[in-house]
Amino acid sequence: MSHTDTLLALSHPLVALLIAALLGGAWRFMGRPPHLRYFIGAFTCYATGLILQITLWPANLAVNVAATGVLYGAAAFLFASGIAQLERKHLPPWPSALILAAMLAVRLWSLRDPAWSGLRIGALYTAVTLLFLLALWRIRHLARGTALERLLFGFLLLGTVSLLPRVLLTMKAKTLSYGYDGGMYWVLTQLSFYLFIVGAAVLLVLLTAFRTIAHFSLVSERDALTGLRNRNSLLDFLARSRRATEHYGLVILDADHFKQINDRYGHPVGDAVLRAMAGVLAQHVRKMDALGRIGGEEFMLVLPGATLEETEQAAARLQAALAQHDFSSIVPGLRCTASFGIGSFGREVSFEDAYAHVDRLLAQAKRQGRNRIAKGVPLNEAAESESLPPLVAFTEEDSFSTMTQ
Repeated sequence: MSHTDTLLALSHPLVALLIAALLGGAWRFMGRPPHLRYFIGAFTCYATGLILQITLWPANLAVNVAATGVLYGAAAFLFASGIAQLERKHLPPWPSALILAAMLAVRLWSLRDPAWSGLRIGALYTAVTLLFLLALWRIRHLARGTALERLLFGFLLLGTVSLLPRVLLTMKAKTLSYGYDGGMYWVLTQLSFYLFIVGAAVLLVLLTAFRTIAHFSLVSERDALTGLRNRNSLLDFLARSRRATEHYGLVILDADHFKQINDRYGHPVGDAVLRAMAGVLAQHVRKMDALGRIGGEEFMLVLPGATLEETEQAAARLQAALAQHDFSSIVPGLRCTASFGIGSFGREVSFEDAYAHVDRLLAQAKRQGRNRIAKGVPLNEAAESESLPPLVAFTEEDSFSTMTQ
C-alpha cells in the first residue's frame, strides 16, 4: 500500500479518536452521563482496530484478523450498549454474546482461504447490524418521543439498515491490500463512515445536552427531600398564574408537633415522615394547582382562580387525608396531623402580603389547638381591622397525641 493510501486510510481512526476525545469532554461537562462512556469506548476500540488493521496488513494475517475482530466486536457492542443506555436499558446478554462469538468464529475460519475475505467482512457487518437492531428495539419508544429523539432514532435506524447492502459489496473489495482503491466498496466505506459516525455523535451530544439542561432545570425547581416543588418554583408558578386569573388561593400547612418526632426518633425518621406526608398531600391536589415544601415541615399549596370556599375545601381534603393516613410503616402506631392557614386573594395582592396574611392565620390555628384550618376575611378588609382575622376551625381536637408512646 502506498504512502498516500496509508495516510488516507488512517483518516478513519484519527477521526474516530477525535470524536472519542470530544465525547470525553462532553461527558465531563454534562455531569458524566453513563451512556457517553459506552460511546467513548466504542470509538476508541474502533480506532484501535483500524490502526492495527492498517499497520499489520498483510503481514501477521492471523493476528490481524483475531485482534481486529475482538476490537471491532467490542466497538459494536459498546456502541449498541450506549444506544440502549440512552433509556437506561441493557442489551440482552445471551443474544449479544452469540452474535459476537459467531462473528469471531467466521472471521477465524475465513483464514483458511484468502478468497474468503469477503466472508470475514460480511460477518462483521452482519454482527454490527444485529447488535444495533437489538439496541434500537430496546429504545423503540423514542420513535414517538420528542423531535430530537425521533431524529436520532431515525438516523440510527437508517444507518443500521444501510449496513446490509455493504455485506454484498464486500465481495468486490480487494483481498490482499488495504486502503482507498477507488472502488465502490471503499467509496461507500468513506462516505458512510463520516456521515453516520459524525452525524450520530452530533445528535447524541445534542440529545444529552438537552436532557442535562432539562434535568438541572427540574432539580432547581424541586425540593431534594420530598420531590415536591420548592419555594422558588412555587413563586414562578404563582407569578404565571396571577397573569391568567383574577384571584388565587393560598394554603400553608405545618406538621403538628413535628419536633417531637425528630427528638424522639431522630432526623432520618423525621425525613421519612416528611416524604410520606408529601406523598399523601400530592394525591389530593388538583392537577391545575401547585404543591411544594417551603422549609422544615411546612408546605404550601397555590390554587389559581380558587375562591375562599374552594381553598377551604382543598385544605379540608388535605387535613382529612393526613389525619386518616397510617404512618405505621415508619413508626408503629404513628399518626400525624397538620395545622392550616388559608386565604383567597385578588391578583393585585403580592405574594409577600398574601403569605404574611396566611402565615398569621396558621399561627392562630396552632394557638387554638392544632389540627385546624384557619381562614380570615379578605386581605384588604383585614388591613382595616386592628384585630387578627377571625378563626374558623373545624375537625376534631388535636389527634397528634395518638402517636405511639
